[in-house]
Amino acid sequence: MIKEIANNVNFISNSKEDLVAERHKCLFIACVQDIAQWSLQQHLHPNFYKGRPALFSRPHDKKTSFKNLEIYIGGFTHVLFIKPLHIGKSLDEPILQYMAGIFSLLMAFEDKEYVMADQEIINKTACLQRVWLSLPKALYFRNLMLMKNNKILSSSGQKILQRQLLVRLWSPGGFNAVVFALAECKNEEHSLEELISRLIAQPAYSAKAQKSLIAQILNFLQSYVDNQELLQYMGVGLLSLRRLYDLNDENKTFVEGWLQSQLHILIQPSCEKDFAIMDWSNFQSLISFLFQLFCTSTVECLPSNLLTSYLNLILNIFYHVQQYNNVQLLQGHLKALILKCLHNQNAKDLHKLIEALALQRTDFKGWFALNDCIRFDENPLNSQDLRIILTSEGPHLWDPLPALVIILKSSTFNLLSYNIFLILFRLLPKLMKEDEEEKKISESMELLQPEDLQQTILREVNSTYAGRLHIIKALESLVQHQPMKCMINENCSELLRCLADILINFAELNKHLVEINESTLMITLILIREVMQISTSSSDDFQTVLSKPLHNLYEHIDRQSLKYQILSLLHLLQGQNNLNVRYEPLKNQFEEARGLVEAKESYLQVEGIEKLIKLVNCRDAYTVSNGHAVVAMALNTLKSPESYTFLNCVRLFTALVHVMEVEILDLLGDEYIADSSTLDYRLVVGEVILKIGRELGPLCYKYKFILLNCFMNGCRSHLSEFRLSAFSNLAQLCRILTYQVHQYFQELLHLIDYEITSGKYLPAKRAAVLVLSDLLEGMDNLIDYEEMLLPIYRLLKCLAYFKQSDEQIRVHATNGLKSLSEKCTKLLEDITASPLEKEIKILGLKDSSKPGLKKHILVMN
Repeated sequence: MIKEIANNVNFISNSKEDLVAERHKCLFIACVQDIAQWSLQQHLHPNFYKGRPALFSRPHDKKTSFKNLEIYIGGFTHVLFIKPLHIGKSLDEPILQYMAGIFSLLMAFEDKEYVMADQEIINKTACLQRVWLSLPKALYFRNLMLMKNNKILSSSGQKILQRQLLVRLWSPGGFNAVVFALAECKNEEHSLEELISRLIAQPAYSAKAQKSLIAQILNFLQSYVDNQELLQYMGVGLLSLRRLYDLNDENKTFVEGWLQSQLHILIQPSCEKDFAIMDWSNFQSLISFLFQLFCTSTVECLPSNLLTSYLNLILNIFYHVQQYNNVQLLQGHLKALILKCLHNQNAKDLHKLIEALALQRTDFKGWFALNDCIRFDENPLNSQDLRIILTSEGPHLWDPLPALVIILKSSTFNLLSYNIFLILFRLLPKLMKEDEEEKKISESMELLQPEDLQQTILREVNSTYAGRLHIIKALESLVQHQPMKCMINENCSELLRCLADILINFAELNKHLVEINESTLMITLILIREVMQISTSSSDDFQTVLSKPLHNLYEHIDRQSLKYQILSLLHLLQGQNNLNVRYEPLKNQFEEARGLVEAKESYLQVEGIEKLIKLVNCRDAYTVSNGHAVVAMALNTLKSPESYTFLNCVRLFTALVHVMEVEILDLLGDEYIADSSTLDYRLVVGEVILKIGRELGPLCYKYKFILLNCFMNGCRSHLSEFRLSAFSNLAQLCRILTYQVHQYFQELLHLIDYEITSGKYLPAKRAAVLVLSDLLEGMDNLIDYEEMLLPIYRLLKCLAYFKQSDEQIRVHATNGLKSLSEKCTKLLEDITASPLEKEIKILGLKDSSKPGLKKHILVMN
């Protein structure tokens, strides 16, 4: 009757004439359940009724009839696959009994308890395949697990069920099915992760089966990474994947290949220029997936050494996206990936990684980088998203250190930050050695090469200077981070070892010490003293590390201030705070003046500045050795709003310039052209530079590059008042350096002409004309400036006789022409005053030979 109904009623059709009432459908389902219970369940293999807990039950006097069971299975084969009958879990029990019946026949055939033809065996296996394909796979695995849990089954039965379990597990969708099946019927004594990972990660599985499982798990994880409801199953997949990964090298290679395939589109994109490489949502999902794979657990996740080859790529991505505000989650995932990769490196590998990043070595083993032409920008079609395109503008230069510093400062990995700080610090002496080698290479490099000359020059400059600059900036940014200061205080010994290495390198490069930079050595010595004074470590440790490098360095230098610094360090190593009897009074005088300068009251600051000026003028050894501190105080005091305070501070700079010429001028020049400083402060700095030029007088020709470039840079400023000040200072400087401005004359004339013709601020125009007047005023011998006189004369004459120009401009131009006329008149008077005599002398005839001089090589014979 059941078969007749199933064959004649179209349960799937939606036609009115085929519709079945819900009451009739429920009656039919109940009938199927009852018949399955009284037919299939009564004739299963006897082992299914044994064991605890028993899955099936029947009367004790009932015997199994495999012939009847085969008939029942044939009868239910069509009925159980009618999908409209599967309402909730209505047919779960009949399906379990149906599968148990098929396995009972297979077990009986295996144990030779029942005979079936080969075709019948194939048909029964096909029925299992139909259950797998037509019904929920989780239900299939649930039934398998329930039957396999029976320990009383014969070895043949266990073998059949195990083989069926593995076949289904390795087939597509098997891992998903086993996860949800075990999630419904798992034992509370064991976690779901442990149960599934033990089942999945079996060394006995074939290599093909293991790779199939890895691919399934990766697809499983990737599909659920953005699904909050199914995120609870991520741990199951991660632990299973990690245990499969650890089984053998083949699995590791397979996972590495999969990771490379995911990121290959960013390394070598195959799309056309100016088109999107991948959808932004897909890119975010990829980064989130990598975050789940590597950063959500220390036990379940994949090892972070897989990311080592992609560290440069991930840093480059973070460098591009960190400037945008609507991708905070993406930035957090990228930070976590980078920190996880760096944190799990040993000391040697971390040093290699940071060195490769800092020096941008492209030949690093197994290193993958983001394609040079990839660019991240805002999506014009969706303001909430970004886009990744392959630009046709060509490759762009970038440095990973700024991005790495941002990540370290925003993290809680303080020890990692400290280790990276030490690694970067140790790279500085190495760069000093490489500079000498690169200098030899650049000197031997031909001017013209087959490749593009501009690219060659850019590459040379970037490799020679940019690397060191970025390292110094990274060190500066890290050392200002408060947790870093605490780490340095607690671990001074490591920092001292780095400083000792730098001292050793300075001793090796003693012949080129002046060329390298004496101020760098001074800063190193001062830093060593500061570290020793704040450290709580024993002096024996410091003496072991620093004593020998300091003694060697002391023998190879000549500068007295450096020698004094080394002597003070050597005495500190011996546990003596005072260098000699005179040391303490000298220190007290300096500290007294320092305390006054750091006071808030202006009159105390002025008094402290006066004391410092006296100490500097008398070349006080302690004050000179602490010149860096005096300069820092002077720069800070220079910002005072009180005029008599900063004016006295100007006097302090003019005194310091006799002790630290180059350092002072370089520092002030940087402060003058820094756009981040306030206008008033920059104007005061310009006044200081001019005072220093006047103090040095003609001797400032040694620093003409700094002085002239500093003020000419100010002449290009967009601030009108600043241009006025720059032109005024330049005019007075030109009067001092008249005979040194030849090579700057064309640029100087261009600046003046541009200001006069295009400038809109009248006082700045007047100051520009004043530059020419003061330049003429400073000329002594006009013959030395003959190539400069004609352009100056023409410009001044044009300005002086142009009626529409400003009256003050005409006055400055007229004064300049008057000065030029007077100097020309004086020159002519000097020429006519002395008679011109013409003397013709034939050299070599009747000349008395000078004794003691060697003859020319041509007349030696």
